[in-house]
Amino acid sequence: MKQLLTFLMLLAVLVALTACGGAQPTVAPPTQAPQATQAPAPTTAPEPTKAPEPTQAPEATQAAAPEPTGQTAAAMGPVESVCLVTDVGRINDGTFNQFAYEGMQRAAEEFGLKSDFIETQSQTDYDQNINTCVSENFNAIVTVGFLIADATLKAAQANPDVMFIGVDQFFENPPKNLVGIQYREDQGGFLAGALAGMMTESGTVGAVYGIDIPPVVKFRNGFEQGVRYVNDQANTLGVYVPSFTDPAAGASTAEQFMGEGADVIFGAGGPTGSGGIKRAAEQGIWVIGVDQDEYFTTFGSGSTPGADKLLSSAVKRVDLGVYDQIKGLVQPDSKLWAGGGLYILDTANGGITYAPFHDASPQVPRWAAVQLEKIRTGLADGSIDTGVDPVSGELKTKISETVLPKPQPPEGFKVCLVTDVGRINDGTFNQFAYEGMKRAAEEFELQSDFIETQSQTDYDQNINTCVSENFNAIVTVGFLIADATLKAAQANPDVMFIGVDQFFENPPKNLVGIQYREDQGGFLAGALACMMTESGTVGAVYGIDIPPVVKFRNGFENGCHYVNPDGNTLGVYVPSFTDPAAGASTAEQFMGEGADVIFGAGGPTGSGGIKRAAEQGIWVIGVDQDEYFTTFGSGSTPGADKLLSSAVKRVDLGVYDQIVGIFSDSFAGGSLYILDAANGGITYAPFHDAGQAIPDAIAKNLEQIRVDLANASLKTGVDPVTGELKKDEIPEPQPFQN
Repeated sequence: MKQLLTFLMLLAVLVALTACGGAQPTVAPPTQAPQATQAPAPTTAPEPTKAPEPTQAPEATQAAAPEPTGQTAAAMGPVESVCLVTDVGRINDGTFNQFAYEGMQRAAEEFGLKSDFIETQSQTDYDQNINTCVSENFNAIVTVGFLIADATLKAAQANPDVMFIGVDQFFENPPKNLVGIQYREDQGGFLAGALAGMMTESGTVGAVYGIDIPPVVKFRNGFEQGVRYVNDQANTLGVYVPSFTDPAAGASTAEQFMGEGADVIFGAGGPTGSGGIKRAAEQGIWVIGVDQDEYFTTFGSGSTPGADKLLSSAVKRVDLGVYDQIKGLVQPDSKLWAGGGLYILDTANGGITYAPFHDASPQVPRWAAVQLEKIRTGLADGSIDTGVDPVSGELKTKISETVLPKPQPPEGFKVCLVTDVGRINDGTFNQFAYEGMKRAAEEFELQSDFIETQSQTDYDQNINTCVSENFNAIVTVGFLIADATLKAAQANPDVMFIGVDQFFENPPKNLVGIQYREDQGGFLAGALACMMTESGTVGAVYGIDIPPVVKFRNGFENGCHYVNPDGNTLGVYVPSFTDPAAGASTAEQFMGEGADVIFGAGGPTGSGGIKRAAEQGIWVIGVDQDEYFTTFGSGSTPGADKLLSSAVKRVDLGVYDQIVGIFSDSFAGGSLYILDAANGGITYAPFHDAGQAIPDAIAKNLEQIRVDLANASLKTGVDPVTGELKKDEIPEPQPFQN
């Protein structure tokens, strides 16, 4: 037993060397999500970042720890305050210190807890800092880093009525008032490997690892398994460097791999690994980071040379682990508290994921993003196994052949698009549908063409022209062309049809209608409006009260009250979608009643409303597309600086996904394809000229709401079909305080 304990404690120390050792940057991640408009690949998820409501880690990964129970938390009494003790460093240093602090702050704000922190200046201060929190009668104490583990354990044993959360700390049979937070590095490595395997063109990828302790072995075997999962022909290079703090050795190793033909490099070894990916990125090679989002650390929020070559990072959501454990204490019924054992961050509870693609986003094929998200959700729901032992990191089952290859279209595959009345560059769904088709055509070398409809009477003729020219797939745009699309699909069962903004009840198997979760878009707009309002009153100009508009309205009002329970929401359905003057008049009425934010969701009618309001200096929010480029003329129209954002429907992604789906067994023919927050089809536009006026805290909270909608941990309280309120699903308010 003594030998086992010695090994496990050594393992804990080394684990953390891997996890924390690499984060030396001082640049704190910005709170505004730069990727708000980048479509997280579909989960496919509902839930491209689909992390179910955080759940207790699977028992198999909890070492021999006793099964944690909610009763333990309840027995310890109410938790009303929490204190955090950092490792040596600051709460904004871009390391686990910062992410643990962010998790604590989120919990404190959400549950109304008193909170404070102590920034450790020296390792000799550990005991003193923890005891300061104890002496000030904090109910829960979070400590960060493996080096503080001994002091944490000692304090927990001496203070059984205080709850302790040890970030990156391993304990064998700790007391019931202490939990250690650990990770499934094999899953993070698997995601990194899959991305590398899909992005390589040379067929060779490399990885710079630190010392070969179990966490690093998990990263390595997970990475190599992930590569094989998507590309069994790829060659994987990898070296364990006998140090976590030797960037020069990491850089030298990366150069060696590049010399052997590697065109993607993964770094999983603290500063050593970061040194490797930094050198590779400087040379124009794709790289993948680890632990935190290295875009904000190693690559200085995009300012460091090579930042545009960082594909992503295999991320450990330390903030989520801290939040979950505090929530488990405050809400024992959640059964999240894992006192007396370990809390394992994995893909199932959202604790292991991948970072946004940031500056590399335009170069990451949509199909690869979709595949990566499928893999993440498969790891989360257990349908995909890394084949790696989650404790030792050793291989259990080697993946020998490709399971999820790149989609391959039939030779000579052709796709044609028929617009609604308008042009392919008119800033409407016509343009976005065309862009989706062109992206698919370019990435898969498809033949493509389009017909711009001049009159509604041309619908049938234009569709039939595409049919007669033997196109394999035909995209039609707009609800008005739906009848012609259905008729053509029924008459041509061997041609695939994609109807943008079209609803069909029981369509044939060769026809899919693309629809949207307007309630989610409205919820985001409402949350933004009611975080920005100073008067406490916001208004919205709606079109005719058909289901999509009802979804927008109820989503908007629920989103407002989610962040501001006392917010006053004004709204009117205007009996026309094409009456900008009526929209402007309605907006003026709302401004007269004190509204200082106006949302427009009614076509030109809504746009008329927000345009008039913006001219008067009132904050506004657009809809469907990014109205900065349409209604506000790319910033040239008066009032453009008052456009906060737009609730966006990513029509381009829907079209792309369904074209690719035809030859990748994911075509939704015979039903509807719903664009939502989960598959990136519903999001919010960049803040543009208004960005400087939006506090970071608001931007960060808005992005968290989008993520929560995507992973289904937050519901809008609106029926996604009819738009009617579902009162039993209206979320509990989480008042925002800037």
